[in-house]
Amino acid sequence: MRTVAARSADLNIDGYAFFALRDTDSAAEGLFHHFGLLRDDYTPKPAFDAYRRLIDELARR
Repeated sequence: MRTVAARSADLNIDGYAFFALRDTDSAAEGLFHHFGLLRDDYTPKPAFDAYRRLIDELARR
């Protein structure tokens, strides 16, 4: 994210969307059910707070 933000003017990037906000099935085994920042019951995972801090940091630039 920091790299994208730093190069946004050069690459004409004016937005970024995090595709997998929520897990599809937090109880399921396998990698592909666990990409979200939130569990499937919408409780935040540790990455949620890390992403929030990063967005705050980048917004202050």
